Amino acid sequence: MSADTIINGLEKAWQVIKDGEPSVEIASSTANAIPDVDDWQTLAGAKGPGILRMGWQKPVAWPLDDYVFVDFQILLKWDYGATYRGGGAYIPNLWIEVPTCYAGWSWDVDISMTVRNPTNAGTVTAPIARVPVTIAGTVSTYEQTHHVEWGLTVFGNGAWERG
Repeated sequence: MSADTIINGLEKAWQVIKDGEPSVEIASSTANAIPDVDDWQTLAGAKGPGILRMGWQKPVAWPLDDYVFVDFQILLKWDYGATYRGGGAYIPNLWIEVPTCYAGWSWDVDISMTVRNPTNAGTVTAPIARVPVTIAGTVSTYEQTHHVEWGLTVFGNGAWERG
């Protein structure tokens, strides 16, 4: 165990939207990217949250331009910059919120989130947590299915990148 080895000590995957409604799992499921040490709870100085917004909308064609079949928004949030014994940049908490979720008649939305193994994007003496996140699923009706996916990487210094 060491402060330059970074682990996720919490959840690795959970439902975000299930059967067209926000999943109950989002209220209690979180991930992290913390040092592999016994006293990781002593992390200090976290900042944030960092926030990434993503969403999907299926509008109705003319003449009902102000109506949608499906509309959902997802917020990925994370605390960052936490230090361990004065050094490093870790993510003590990463979670998801769904402020908007509408699936009209005959439409279904199922979205899940997967957090892969975090790694160290910094050095042995100045670790920076890096955690890949995938939010993916389907939006469907009896006649069509759409695959939606966002691949992201968030960092312990507050930065993020797609892919």
